[in-house]
Amino acid sequence: MGVTAQDAIEALRELERCLPEVFTLEPGGTDAELTEAEPRLPDDIRVLLRAVSAVRIGGDDHLHLDPRLSRVERQWMWGPGEETRVLLSLATGDHFFVDVHPGTGAWGAVFSQSADFSHTYAYCARSLPEFLVDYAREALALADRVRTGPDAYDEGEFDIQFPCESVWHRRVTVFGTPVAELRDTDDPDLAAVAAGLPDEASLVDLRTVEPPLLMKLRPTEGRPEEFMRFGPERQFAVAVPDGALLAAGT
Repeated sequence: MGVTAQDAIEALRELERCLPEVFTLEPGGTDAELTEAEPRLPDDIRVLLRAVSAVRIGGDDHLHLDPRLSRVERQWMWGPGEETRVLLSLATGDHFFVDVHPGTGAWGAVFSQSADFSHTYAYCARSLPEFLVDYAREALALADRVRTGPDAYDEGEFDIQFPCESVWHRRVTVFGTPVAELRDTDDPDLAAVAAGLPDEASLVDLRTVEPPLLMKLRPTEGRPEEFMRFGPERQFAVAVPDGALLAAGT
C-alpha cells in the first residue's frame, strides 16, 4: 500500500511539533470550499486538504496545497495550468508541482523543474502524500544532524526549510528514449501514447524507475521542449518539441 493522506497529515504535524520555529501548518478548508475550488478533487486529497491548506516556512514562504492557491496558468516551467498544481516556487528558480489528470482530476506524481538545468526534470515522488512525508522526514533528519554536529555539518537554514531541493544535487540517472524507437512496443498503454507523439519526442516510463531522481529528456531534433505527462495513469513523462502537433486523445 502506498503512502496515504493520513500518513502525510501525521508527518506534517510531527514536523510542526518538532520544529515550530520553522514550520507552521495552516488550517485546512471546508468541503464546500474545496469543492468550489476543485469540483473533481479526489477523496484522498480532500482528506489531506481538510486538515492542512499550506505549510508556512520560516514566516515568509509557503508550500501551498489548497487548489485555490496552487492553481496557475500555463508557464514553461510546468505546462498547462489545468494539468498542474504548483506547490512551491523558490527564488532559486526551482518549482515543485503535482500532476493533475485533465480527464479524471486525479492528483498524481510530484515533479520539479529548474531554471538552471536544461532538458532536465526531477521526478520527486509518486504522489503528493509521498512527497510530503519525504519532505517532513528529510527536514527533521537535517535538523537533527545540525543539532548533534553543528561544527561538522554545513547545511544551513535553507536546507532544513526546503529539503526537497536535495533532488537537484543528484546526478542524472535516467535518459529519455526517442519515441521513434518505441513504435514496436508490445505494451498497449505505451503504444497508445507513442502513436500520438512525434518521433522526436523523448519519453521515460515512470513505472520502471524509483523516485526521487533526475531525468534528462531532450527531443532528438534539439528544439525547445514542453514537459508533459501521458497515459491512463499518467505513467509516461515526455518532452515534446515546442509547437509539435499531437494526435487527438493522446
